[in-house]
Amino acid sequence: MSDALVTMLVVLICTAISTSVLAPTLRRARENRSAVPRQPDSQTSVAIGTVQTVADLITVEVESVTGQKFVGRLRHQDSDPATAGLRPGVVLLVAFDPVSRERLSLADDMDVVRAAFDQMLVRKGLVTRGQLDLIRHGTRSRSVVTAMRRTGTAREDYCEVELDLMVRRPEGGQFPAHETTLVPETALDSVTPGSLIDTYYRQDDESAVAVCVSPG
Repeated sequence: MSDALVTMLVVLICTAISTSVLAPTLRRARENRSAVPRQPDSQTSVAIGTVQTVADLITVEVESVTGQKFVGRLRHQDSDPATAGLRPGVVLLVAFDPVSRERLSLADDMDVVRAAFDQMLVRKGLVTRGQLDLIRHGTRSRSVVTAMRRTGTAREDYCEVELDLMVRRPEGGQFPAHETTLVPETALDSVTPGSLIDTYYRQDDESAVAVCVSPG
């Protein structure tokens, strides 16, 4: 997978899959489009697409999260405002069925996007299912890094680090925590002692935390 895809993926998960990565015209899609029904999460893959042509057919060059490249056709209706403003060169998120990957739809359903990227993150070993569960369903807080040590383990462009943290409770007070996690190499300065980072935990169980660090 390319560095651009890795960077986009981490940014998406750390910002709850923000729609800001889409072209401005796509931000109106959720309210107005009804052309394509939602696909089940278990059958949907998400990829980065670059519009090639917008004539009778909208063709898109696709790079999937597994590194595969292919050209697909974007399903649309003439009255669909989500596709009316597309132009060659626009970068967007697309969804497709791996069994019939030439048929694309806009991945503007954030639940579908989130599920696909979550599966990919776990498959690549960048986060654990436990860490994802805390990020998705735990209490969001901030913590101060009190100590950081690199373990010497690396995966792609990520370094494994051990962090000692002082986590702030939203209702007041704080508690110490220790977490081993993978951090983008470009973000190592963000986890040095004294840094503030987003941290997630369950209020009824402070024994486990998860941190979320965007690329620097």
